[in-house]
Order: sequence, then C-alpha cells, then structure tokens
Amino acid sequence: MTLPRFSPLLAALPLLFCVGCPQYRDATVPNEIERRVEPQTNADYLLYVPSNYNGRHPWPLIILCHGTRPWDNADRQMLDWVKLAEEKGFLVTAVELSGTSAIPKRAVDDQIARQIDDERRILGAVRQIRGAYSISDDRIFLTGWSAGSFAVLHTGLRHPEVFRAIALQQGNFDSAYLAEVAGRIDPHQPVCVIYGSIDMLTGADAKKCVAWLEKQKANLHRLELSGGHRGHPEPTQEFFDKVLRREPWLHIRALGVDDTDPLTVHFKTRGSFVPNRFKWQFGDGQESPVSQPVHRFDRPGTYQVTLDALTPKKRKVKRNLDLTVPLQDTPALERTTWTDPK
Repeated sequence: MTLPRFSPLLAALPLLFCVGCPQYRDATVPNEIERRVEPQTNADYLLYVPSNYNGRHPWPLIILCHGTRPWDNADRQMLDWVKLAEEKGFLVTAVELSGTSAIPKRAVDDQIARQIDDERRILGAVRQIRGAYSISDDRIFLTGWSAGSFAVLHTGLRHPEVFRAIALQQGNFDSAYLAEVAGRIDPHQPVCVIYGSIDMLTGADAKKCVAWLEKQKANLHRLELSGGHRGHPEPTQEFFDKVLRREPWLHIRALGVDDTDPLTVHFKTRGSFVPNRFKWQFGDGQESPVSQPVHRFDRPGTYQVTLDALTPKKRKVKRNLDLTVPLQDTPALERTTWTDPK
C-alpha cells in the first residue's frame, strides 16, 4: 500500500496548533454550559448564563465562532470564555458552524454557501436567546478565532444593525469569500483585527485583512500581541468594553410602509443613547423634527438623507444615509461624523 504524501507545512500543522492553540481557562463556573437547538435552522449552540443574571436589566451577549476542526470547536471556545463571562457579567454563546474551516481550502461558491448557512445559524441563535433573556440591543458582539473569522466577516459586516462591534482573533482571510460584503460596509461599525507577532499560520492573512478593511473604509482597529497562534478572550472583551465607553452607536433604518406606495419610507433609529433632538433632512427640500418620521418622496431617485441628533451629553452626531427610492434590496450606505456642539 502506498502512503499519501504530505507537504512539510501540513506535516507541521499538528505541532504548530499544539504550540499555539488557545490556552483554555479554568472553566469551573457556578452554572452549566447548556446545549440548545435553534428550531428554525435546527442548529446546535452552546450557551452560558452568569450565576448573577436577572431579567430586570438588559445584559450584553457575545457570540463565538469556532475555528477549524478537530483543533477547535464550539465546546473549546466556550471553555475559553465562560470564566470571563461569569467574572465580567455577560451571556456567551458558541454556535456549531459549517463554514469555519481553513483546511482544506474550499471553492469560493461552496464557501460562500456555507457562510450564508452559518449566518442563518448565528442570527437564529441570537433571535432565540433574545427571546428568552433580557439582552441589550446595543451590546451584542461577534467574535471568531482562526477560521471563525470567515463567519464573523460575512455575518458581522452584513448586519451592523445587530452587532455593535466585531473582532477577529488571529483569523484566516480570503477576500474572494466576501463578494457579498464588499462595498456594503457600515463605516461606523468597529472592527478589530487581533494578530500575534510571530503567528506563522495566520499572520499574513491578518495583514491582508487589514489592507482589505482599509480599502473598504471600515472603522478599523488593530491589535498586535506577542506570541504565536492562540485565542485572545481577554483582549477581545476589553476591546468590546472600550467600544461601549468611547464609540456611541446610532443606526438609521429605512423601511417600506406599503407595497402599493413604494415612494413612502419610514425612518427609524437604534442606538446606545436616546437623542434629545432630531432634525431629519430628506434630500428633497423637506425636513422633520420627529424621532421616526414617515416621508413620501415625489419621484423615484437617489437622495441623501441626513439626521442631526443631540446626545444627552450635548454632543452632536450627524448620520448620512444614501437612499434609493423605491427601496432596493441592497442596504443604503451610512456615514457618521461626530462634532462638538456650537
């Protein structure tokens, strides 16, 4: 019998993974890690709820995307995060995914199909957890380790209205897998790329990812840590906490009102604060001071809708929405700038 021949890189992979894989924390926590099934997708996911949880106030939720099996899986990611969730006070979940593998490298169409399936799984788990627990709408975060970055970039960048910020922990990257994301990134959503100083497995991918995000004009944060290929729960959680403290969130949504009247649009906002003042300008000479205006455009076309809002701390936020009427399937692009009050 002839034995298969392997490249030196493949032969070295087990050693590289063992030397540099995540250092799993002490997973001794008061509550159990629960395994659940999301009924619409029939996908398994793991959930940990801190022992001091109560439904009287909204809680943060962090979603984990595991890397390549057998070196990583949802169970291992939970072991890496549950002690931190208990200590810092957030719910954490890890979804069983199908498109988070770097070995072997998949064809583009196959990978994108898996990412679409993983998006349904992630959003389904988030939907079920939000229905069962008190979750803060503006404190839902998505992170992935290694090949889990495929799911984070696809799902997280496509849904800035769900995920306040996303983080890649020494992730794999291929721009060909992001054809449905390129050109549609919300430049206000914080994206953190975490990479190791001597990571031989994904260090080059991290640099490619940074360059691609810069080209897409993303709200890019990067963090270089000493060491090789390993997960970084604490720096990731600290990044999410930094976002909460320093980057207020305001997101515009433009929704159709009636299929029989495609020129009428309902505008809504979701944010980490309740604005004290609203000034909407619809790009056709009309304005509105209300929080959720319904506006009818006289004719089809492209309009720049502007919202000027004032935070409780008297800071001004200006949000611009490039809107095509009637509404298209492609989400409108948003741009945000912060200015000091006059």
